Amino acid sequence: MRGVRLNEDVFTLQLRDQAGRMHSFRKSETKAIQKEDGISLMPAYGDRIKGEDLDDLVAYLASLGGSR
Repeated sequence: MRGVRLNEDVFTLQLRDQAGRMHSFRKSETKAIQKEDGISLMPAYGDRIKGEDLDDLVAYLASLGGSR
């Protein structure tokens, strides 16, 4: 099972899979739990947004501010 780790405590782990479904697992019943660094469920957009459009998108996102 692969997914985004939503919550974890001493006994359980909750994930959201790529389809958006929620799953909860008891750690005592899992064979292994591993974090895969550098792997994301987010699709790549490198081939879809290029040049000036990408610059405009980055500028827009930066203008939103948010916490840093």
